Amino acid sequence: MVRDLLAELGHDAVEAANGLEAVAACDRERPDLLILDLLMPRLSGLDALEQLRGKGIRAPAILLSAISGGSVRALDGAEKIDVLLEKPVTQQSLARAISRATRGGGAP
Repeated sequence: MVRDLLAELGHDAVEAANGLEAVAACDRERPDLLILDLLMPRLSGLDALEQLRGKGIRAPAILLSAISGGSVRALDGAEKIDVLLEKPVTQQSLARAISRATRGGGAP
């Protein structure tokens, strides 16, 4: 669904089925923006982001979660998130998150 919303907004996306695939895809693709789900299989979004930062990938990161923002911000590694986007995701909320992430405004 997020890939379709990104396409509607005019962005190309590389999709990964789990956190390990996301890390491998970023090694190949070097994306301009990361959109990771907190609860991805095999490797959480935060753990994948930690690995990516360790590899020198500094693209802004949006983390998707159905968990409230305060709870996510309390997790280890949450400081690496540029924007936290709570589910359900809409085209408008995704566009705002991308704008905040890419201009460095971050999340509240």
